[in-house]
Amino acid sequence: MILFPAIDLKDGKCVRLIQGDFKQSTTYNESPLEQAKIFEDSGVEYLHCVDLDGALKGNFENIKSIEQIKKNTSLKIQFGGGVRNIERVERLINIGVNNVIIGTSVFENKTFFEKSVCNYPNRISIALDIKQNQIATKGWKEVKDLQISDFLKSIEDLNINSIIITDVMRDGMKQGINFEMLENIMVQTKIDCVASGGVSNISDLINLKKKNYSQIKGVIVGKAIYDKNIDIAEALKIVR
Repeated sequence: MILFPAIDLKDGKCVRLIQGDFKQSTTYNESPLEQAKIFEDSGVEYLHCVDLDGALKGNFENIKSIEQIKKNTSLKIQFGGGVRNIERVERLINIGVNNVIIGTSVFENKTFFEKSVCNYPNRISIALDIKQNQIATKGWKEVKDLQISDFLKSIEDLNINSIIITDVMRDGMKQGINFEMLENIMVQTKIDCVASGGVSNISDLINLKKKNYSQIKGVIVGKAIYDKNIDIAEALKIVR
């Protein structure tokens, strides 16, 4: 199981939000590259990076930070936020992003999404952000009138890297992993999944590991690391 420390990018800085609320933003490092190097020095191999400005506005606002991290570290990166056309997917692949995350456009531009998966098999992940049992998009500001079960059926035959399942209401809250939500989704799909939202302490990672889910590819941890509730070295020992 992969540990994905999260670097969320806003105004060129490394931040964390509470439940995706831009008004509840805490800056943890002025330099995303410096933060990435801290993670790398701690033994991390993968990063989960999101352009928060891009997710909200639909543009690439913080791509320079990703380019710097790729040039100056050996970290593997999965990246999302504002990925809404094939040119942006190609740009990310070309600068070395290992896995491209598509969220809003999965639900609003099926042609683009399926073309991305076809052109880059196993290098596209879906951001399945769930807010009160509904699919949230556009930086979690909107919800879709779409049954999750119907959506999962529609993507079952695509060569997708993973479904990143985020409980929006727990994101940044350190309330623990929503195992019920994870299990409800995994029973409806064969695609690998990544758990996100709510990780509060090392016990959450221990419990996730003990569940021994065959479909869980990794877990994303953000605020609990930055607030020093989780030691990275200890976390890596548990998930590996």
